Amino acid sequence: MPKSKNQKKKVLDSVNQKFDQSKAIIFSVFEKLPVNEDFSLRQELKKEGANHEVVKKTLLKKVFAEKNIPNFNFDELHGNLTITTSPDEITGAKILAKFIKNKENFKIVGGLLENKWLAQEKIIALSKLPSKEELIAQTIGTIKAPLNGFVSVLAGNLRGLVNVLNAIKNRDA
Repeated sequence: MPKSKNQKKKVLDSVNQKFDQSKAIIFSVFEKLPVNEDFSLRQELKKEGANHEVVKKTLLKKVFAEKNIPNFNFDELHGNLTITTSPDEITGAKILAKFIKNKENFKIVGGLLENKWLAQEKIIALSKLPSKEELIAQTIGTIKAPLNGFVSVLAGNLRGLVNVLNAIKNRDA
């Protein structure tokens, strides 16, 4: 049964809201994807706060027009078009890239980052970046390394002094 104008408007508003709330939006297409694989992908994305849904191409064209985003030619794509929205720049890309490794019927088309179109290759490259938490841990480790070295040097001098004092004590005994 076809959707009414009100239903279409609700779906359009929902997609617009997801575009506004997401830092990264990834577009992918699939054909003949088993339901259990789609379900597991959605669950994995949901755990990370991301969302994955099938969207009509005409609806996406309207969203692109409203947001003044250069239009990608969605008509050339064959299969079901999905959008994956994520609260950060990397999460959705990482999960999708891992998911499509052995899938011929599912592929990433491109994405939006700060309303700029990214090709498939750039989305895959984005998926290989470390997450925000990993970057913070690396930065803290880099900042902490000189301090650890300084403490080790000071501790080495104290250890040397204690060893000399023990040697003097043992020699006198």
